[in-house]
Amino acid sequence: MRSTLCLSRVLVGWFAISLFAVSFFALGPPPANGAITTAKSIDDVSTHKQVGVIKIKDTDNPLQINAFCLDGEGHIVAACGDSPGEVRIVDDQGQIIRSWKLEVKPEAINVADDGSILVGGEGQLFRFDSSGSLIKSASSPHADKLRDSDSELRQAAIDYLNRRRNPLQSRIASYRSVIEQLEQRAAKGELNTSEERTLKLLPKTLERYEQMAAEQGGDADDDQPSEAAIQAQVETLFKSKLRISSISSTGSDVFVATRGIEGYGYDIWKTDSEFTDGQIIVTGLRGCCGQMDVQCCKNGVFVAENSRDRVVRFDTAGTEITNWGKSDRTGIDGFTSCCNPMNVTFDDQGNVYTAEASSGRIKQFSPDGKLLSFVGDVDLVPGCKNVSIAVAPGGDKVYMLDLTRNHIKLMQSKSGKTNDGIEDKQARKPYSGPSRHIFSFTSNRPAGE
Repeated sequence: MRSTLCLSRVLVGWFAISLFAVSFFALGPPPANGAITTAKSIDDVSTHKQVGVIKIKDTDNPLQINAFCLDGEGHIVAACGDSPGEVRIVDDQGQIIRSWKLEVKPEAINVADDGSILVGGEGQLFRFDSSGSLIKSASSPHADKLRDSDSELRQAAIDYLNRRRNPLQSRIASYRSVIEQLEQRAAKGELNTSEERTLKLLPKTLERYEQMAAEQGGDADDDQPSEAAIQAQVETLFKSKLRISSISSTGSDVFVATRGIEGYGYDIWKTDSEFTDGQIIVTGLRGCCGQMDVQCCKNGVFVAENSRDRVVRFDTAGTEITNWGKSDRTGIDGFTSCCNPMNVTFDDQGNVYTAEASSGRIKQFSPDGKLLSFVGDVDLVPGCKNVSIAVAPGGDKVYMLDLTRNHIKLMQSKSGKTNDGIEDKQARKPYSGPSRHIFSFTSNRPAGE
């Protein structure tokens, strides 16, 4: 189920397209000497290039890669399959080093500071040692809360079914939601020029729809949905909200991102290392298409809040420290398409890497949001989806999930070694995505920095 905010982005896009045209050009990392630089494409200024495609060699039991990370040895740790699923430890050639089965679909995965492997799926949390032996399992705190929220889920199901039964009322509700969200962002000074114009136009459009609804009267579709339909929708909502979007940890704290109990937002739950004492520390995050990546390190908790086109940094108590990013179809100062960045990760220096699902673009930022470099563009099938990203120790290799093709793309530093043994049928295809045009850039960095 798509979120209301995702719908709002579509509505904003309808208006924005009619209001202005966007020039596409691409930008490289700041030059060291602060000079004006012109480059032909992002490839000329990116720090890494795609050198490989890693396909898990599992012909006997092919499974979908749902998410992945890297362990301390630089091996891929992949959450694979449906319910039941598997955790697979894989090398850069796609060979499975070891694997073990789970009773649920593994939806999120990460490696803790002590080398143990955290897995979340279908409302369950697991901790394994590096060999696959189970250390701890528990119900996710949000799953316990969901099971105690029968009345809220039932009302949400009824509201949803009623909106579907009356498309006009549904459209009115959507416009009202868009206006409310734009007004909230306007109060914070977060609107771009397109959204400001949209906010001026939408109320007039809403007024016309409300007038049409008034003329229809209240006779149509007055009957409530059937009990069978309500129960079916409650079950659908429950399964959707039970999903675990991401799991990560630092020290003794574990952070789990899930759908909110009510509404369409996302929450961050914090537990101890035993998955107990769960509490919500952040609520109301906005994500598209069931995607909300939350990762943590020594510098705090970082969120790829894709529906707001930004990265948000919190401390481990849930207090916001800073945020950066904006919607930018060129992918220069902000993030491309309607809902990016989709994923975040870190290198061993604590720098933040962002991954964009629509363009395959990877950028590197400082923990406070300063753009450090364009890592490069990965050749992947664009879409609104998970694009797990990981950085090997030392930063020489960067990995990104191509969910549609069910493999992992490998990028390597242009100053590093090559990986001739890795399959790379897609790596040298001509690029056909956005934002690879000639550009000029003036750096604010002092000379010699």
